[in-house]
Amino acid sequence: MIKAIIFDLDGTLVQTEILKAHSYGKALEQLSENSVQEEQVVESFKELVGLSRKEVAKKLIEQYGDYIVRTHIKSENKSLPELLIERRLNIYRNMLSDPAILPKYSCRHNIKLLKTVREKGFKTGLATMSHCEQVKKVLKIIELENHFDCIITRDEVKNAKPDPEIYLNMLEKLKVNKKEAIIIEDSVSGIKAALAAGIIVFAVTNSLTKDKVNNSGIIDSAFIINDRRGLSKKVLLFISSTAG
Repeated sequence: MIKAIIFDLDGTLVQTEILKAHSYGKALEQLSENSVQEEQVVESFKELVGLSRKEVAKKLIEQYGDYIVRTHIKSENKSLPELLIERRLNIYRNMLSDPAILPKYSCRHNIKLLKTVREKGFKTGLATMSHCEQVKKVLKIIELENHFDCIITRDEVKNAKPDPEIYLNMLEKLKVNKKEAIIIEDSVSGIKAALAAGIIVFAVTNSLTKDKVNNSGIIDSAFIINDRRGLSKKVLLFISSTAG
C-alpha cells in the first residue's frame, strides 16, 4: 500500500533546469567572450540534467574549457569549474531575484498532483540535488514551502543522484519502506537513483529530458509520462490498484 509520494524539484515541480541551462550558457558565453554561444551550452546541458553542479561544471569545462579567455582565469585565480560555477550562480541568482520568473516556469499539473496527494493524507517528500538556500527561495516563490513532510537537499547527502542515497534517506525520514513509496522524477539521473533505491518511479519528462528519458531503456514506457496533463490520473490509478 502506497503511503508516501516523493518529488524531485528541478524540472519536476518547476522548470528551474531550463533557467540553470541558460545560466551556464550565459556564463560560458561571457567567459569565452562569445566564442561559445548560450544555445550551444543549453543543448549540451540536456545530457547533464539531474547531476550535481560540480559534475555539470566539470563536464561543461571538458567540452568548452579551451574557449575560456585566459585573462578571466588569471584575474579570478580559481580552477575552471570553480570559475564557471561562481559566474553561473551569480547569473542564476539574478534570475531568481525577479519574482515574476519562477511562476511562469512552474509545472502546474505536477504541482496539482502534489496538492492532491497531500489533501488525501499521503506523506510527501522533496528530494533535490539543489542546495538548501536555493530550494528555500524557490519553494517560497512558488508557494510550496509548507507542502512537504520532509525535504532533503544536496547539502545533506554525500553522493549525488544517480546514487540512491537521497531516496534511501527519505524513506527513513518518512518512516516508510520502499514498497510504500512512489517517486516523481524527470531526469535519467533521478530515475536511476529511484530504481537503485528499489522504489517505483514515474518519469514526467520536459523539453530538456524527454528524448534522453524515452531513449534510455531504463524504465518501462508505462511509467513515462510525456504529457504532464495525464500525470495525476495515472499516478492515482496506480495507487488505487495497489491499495487492495
